[in-house]
Amino acid sequence: MRFIIRNRSKRSYKCMVSLSFFFVLAFGHGQLSKDSLTLHEVLRIVLDKNPVLKQVEGSIEIANSNIGVAKSNQYPKVNLESSFTYTDPVSEVNLPIGDNPLVIPLFPNDNWNVYAGVQYLLYDFGRTKEVINISKIQKSISEEELEAARKKLTYSAVGLFNAILFTQKAIKVQERLISSLQRNLKRVDGLIQNGLATNFDRVNTKVRITTAQNKKTALQNSEDELRHHLAEHMGFNPKTISHKIRIKGNLSLTRLKLENPSPQNSTRSELTIAQHLDSVLTGNQALTSKGNLPFVTIGGTTGYRNGYMPNLDEFTFNYAAFAKITVPLFQGFKTKHELQIARTKVKNHKWRIEEVQNKIKTELEFAEESLQNYYEQFQKNKILIQQAEIAVFQARKKYENQLVTNLDLLDTEVVLAGAELSLFESEYKCVMAQYKVKEAMGVKLWESEIKQ
Repeated sequence: MRFIIRNRSKRSYKCMVSLSFFFVLAFGHGQLSKDSLTLHEVLRIVLDKNPVLKQVEGSIEIANSNIGVAKSNQYPKVNLESSFTYTDPVSEVNLPIGDNPLVIPLFPNDNWNVYAGVQYLLYDFGRTKEVINISKIQKSISEEELEAARKKLTYSAVGLFNAILFTQKAIKVQERLISSLQRNLKRVDGLIQNGLATNFDRVNTKVRITTAQNKKTALQNSEDELRHHLAEHMGFNPKTISHKIRIKGNLSLTRLKLENPSPQNSTRSELTIAQHLDSVLTGNQALTSKGNLPFVTIGGTTGYRNGYMPNLDEFTFNYAAFAKITVPLFQGFKTKHELQIARTKVKNHKWRIEEVQNKIKTELEFAEESLQNYYEQFQKNKILIQQAEIAVFQARKKYENQLVTNLDLLDTEVVLAGAELSLFESEYKCVMAQYKVKEAMGVKLWESEIKQ
């Protein structure tokens, strides 16, 4: 009867947990579908829920444990052992006393031993200290790898966020173009009824409308794909949640303000990790150089065992203490070759650091140059769209006065839509180029001021 009650209790508990989990998911999905997320909020969700970051965080815990393992050599090692050994025959001593010699066994057949032993590495010429330092540096590398993963994911999420904003603007441009073309189609139908236009004008307009609608559909598909990838970055299942993600913000261009954007002032994780690895290799070299130095160990044991005269079967308390020095005299030139390998690795890694520095310098210079080029392109597109708006206004007036054909009017409206898209695209590229400069500098987006 008790078993049945417990079983029901477990089922009820599991049911309550399942219902709670369901309501949490439902509430979370409802919030995503109801509220629009700013860039700050998207980045916060990415940092909190992305599974890649959770994996890297686990490596930091492993690094902490490795430090504990390295420090274990600073403590004594204590063991408790017990053993039983049956021996037959045993050594005996014959004492010729009278007619019947006395036989005295020197050891018992049943040998019992229970003891506790302690051993402490008194001095190892700095080996343990070097291992601890290396383990601490490896923890720093794990922490920097977490920062690198955060930077990579947040910059990728920013790219997706702004790409969605640009795509939404492009869709609105296409919608305005479609509306304009549809109004033009109504005008053409009226002119056809009055004998002032032909079916060729109507067909030509419908072709333009279909083309614009197809482009709008392609942009909507692109937006869906971008939402899918953004959902992945946010740690959600894209199949169930991507369509519910709503974002808000402005794809507005602001002049980038960074203090001394140079490789020397960058905080790139790649360079920091390379420098930490250099310290690890240097530490390994120092550790290897101690390979032929001795170890000094002290220790002792205490416990109970039998086998002592005169009563061999009686358990007797005993203890022992020792001091030991171990000197490696010859190991087949192992230390010599290992030291040569360690020195070569340190030397080679210096070139790796220089390679990373050159890479950062190149990326920063390219990002700054791209930003300047895109900004100039943005300024030119602002002039272009003004000219296109004037051209459309004039074409509409001339078309009303039958000074230009319907095809000429359609061309100017399509050109205006293209100019608007070019303006938005150049603005989008400028914004992304700004983020490229920040990425090349190693700026942490979750700590910088991002106002959308």
